[in-house]
Amino acid sequence: MKKLITILSLFIGTLAFSQASEAKIREFIKITGADKMAIAAVEQYILQFKERRADIPEEFWSEFAAEVTSDKMTDLYIPIYAKYYTESDLDELIKFYKSPIGQKTLKVMPSLMKDSMEAGGKMGSEIALQVMERLNKKAGYQDPPPPMPEKTENK
Repeated sequence: MKKLITILSLFIGTLAFSQASEAKIREFIKITGADKMAIAAVEQYILQFKERRADIPEEFWSEFAAEVTSDKMTDLYIPIYAKYYTESDLDELIKFYKSPIGQKTLKVMPSLMKDSMEAGGKMGSEIALQVMERLNKKAGYQDPPPPMPEKTENK
């Protein structure tokens, strides 16, 4: 009987912890707007697909977008967040994102990411050009290559 009570206690404790964690994850997702960001990303993908597939009717895209809801995104994220964050982690994250600096972080993050991606892309292009120049020099290539000699006709 003691074993049964112990097992049931552990099961109920685990269930209560899971529910508490799920509630905190939902709160965290709501505070950070992760669900809304995911929906915005889906909308961007839809725009890209529409450009490539003009043959697909608008009705399809509307129905597809309607299926991607905040609740579905949150449900999708819950097990992922639970995998990486403890309940204590969530408490700290929620506290941070509710603070003024946390709110500022959420506000500037899209611009920060956009600027970072642009700067990274520019740096990547510059590095690629430098590497190509070094490789061309090392291999003895010339850019542009010298003109080909003119053909002479044999008489």
